Amino acid sequence: MASLVTIKGPNPGQRFALTGDSMLIGRQEDAAIVLESLAVSRQHARILCHGGEYFVEDVGSSNGTFVNGRRINGPTRLTEGDALQIGPYVLNLRADPPAPPDPLPLPDQIIRAQISAAPSSATLLSQNPAYKLQVVLEIAQHLGRTLEMGPLLGRLLDHLLRLFPQADRGMVLLCEGERLKVRAQRSRHQSEGQGDFPYSRTIVRRALEEGVGLLSVDVSDDPNLVLSATLVSLHLRSFLCVPLLGWENRRLGVIQLDCLRPGHAFSADDLELLTTLAIQVSTVLENAALHAERLREERLRQELRLARDIQQAFLPTDFELFADGDPELFARVHPAREVSGDLYDFFRLPDGRLAFFLGDVSGKGMPAALFMIAVRTLIRHLTPSASSPADLLQRLSRALADDNPASMFVTMLHGVYDRRDGSVLLACGGHPPPLLRRRDGRVEEVAVAPGMLLGSVVEPHIRDTSLSLERGETLILYTDGFTEAFAPDRKEMFGKERLCEVLGGPRTSLSLEACADEVSAAVQRFTGQTELQDDQTLFLLRRRG
Repeated sequence: MASLVTIKGPNPGQRFALTGDSMLIGRQEDAAIVLESLAVSRQHARILCHGGEYFVEDVGSSNGTFVNGRRINGPTRLTEGDALQIGPYVLNLRADPPAPPDPLPLPDQIIRAQISAAPSSATLLSQNPAYKLQVVLEIAQHLGRTLEMGPLLGRLLDHLLRLFPQADRGMVLLCEGERLKVRAQRSRHQSEGQGDFPYSRTIVRRALEEGVGLLSVDVSDDPNLVLSATLVSLHLRSFLCVPLLGWENRRLGVIQLDCLRPGHAFSADDLELLTTLAIQVSTVLENAALHAERLREERLRQELRLARDIQQAFLPTDFELFADGDPELFARVHPAREVSGDLYDFFRLPDGRLAFFLGDVSGKGMPAALFMIAVRTLIRHLTPSASSPADLLQRLSRALADDNPASMFVTMLHGVYDRRDGSVLLACGGHPPPLLRRRDGRVEEVAVAPGMLLGSVVEPHIRDTSLSLERGETLILYTDGFTEAFAPDRKEMFGKERLCEVLGGPRTSLSLEACADEVSAAVQRFTGQTELQDDQTLFLLRRRG
């Protein structure tokens, strides 16, 4: 099997396994390979597999599919090393590495006893249950004093070394994804090095995979045992290795105690006791992990609330820039998450005209929000020296492309409104065209010259478009969070026609804020949910009648 690996653009290193004969690549959520960028069409390309060979074909995308820098027009063979470019993503076809060979099996001769570590195991409490219950309660009392993982594991090992005098050292290894990491260790001897104690991965893997506690014989004195180099190097006399099993037998990690001194060894009773303790320890660890996760979530919520407040502070809210109230203005950003990748801005130019912007950054969440702030800062910096809206967008695109390691993009509409005669000069950088609402309630699309997304290494070709607003007419800028909102069955989108219908007709006489409320309510009724599928931003400019 092979995979596509992102080598440039968003999320470099991300791997997409090619598991089917035909896999759709696109921006829509149900695509086999989802690439979240506005430069990627909802259905962009398709990967085909025939006889072990891979081909790519474009399926009518807006910006094309490229192999080694050439735009493809039909199914094109992909080989390892080919550069497949889709929007800001550059991907390589790579064969998956062969699975590593299975490790040598643990010699059953060294395992003296094993016992199920499941909480339902009847064997654990069959011998001396009163003593085991007393020890479990003592451990629970000691561990219950903290929910911080580091101090908790340290206390656990300190208690175990007192409880098992034959143990020379102990360690707790916890699962972190597919790997095991030593999270705590203790030794009776000051001469132990500062690094992690050595252990046999084969032993640990067996305890985890089989869910059993393991007790060894003296692995150093029997000349008949054929051991791995790892086991020989550990110089063990005896060991206990017990898995930590969480809810529904989820593997959390292991506790291992090692005996290094001659004449000392663990017994079957020791194995039963440590396995019993591991059940209680697993519960405590899961509670500690849950506590830590809740603390992280709360910190993240606080940080996101602060980020949202900071971001909202960048958006102007004083819609009465001119004493005579011309033009009327209203704008609003509704983020789909705590922070948004949409933006609007407006401000007076030195000559008395009004500059206004509306943009949509690729992606969502914090990366898009940070990029949005950079875009807004550049807009304010570049506007005074720009000769026209088209000139500004072209300079903005170059500035973004010069320092854009994440290969993010923004679509944008920029206009300049002249209060003296109602004239508007517009430029578009890959954004949906604005709408114009006439005084009689008719809503129509403005035929602006289309332009490319801003931030690409490709020089955008952007031209200015002129129009004149009659008194009482409204210019409407919006992001695709409105028009691309899906119905509950995900078979139909809200669409531009519904947007025009909601904004037009009898709603023409409403205040601009009331118009924005009507649009938001209509989209919510259509989707059947209050949670937004994408950021929704609306900018309204009406020439006073």
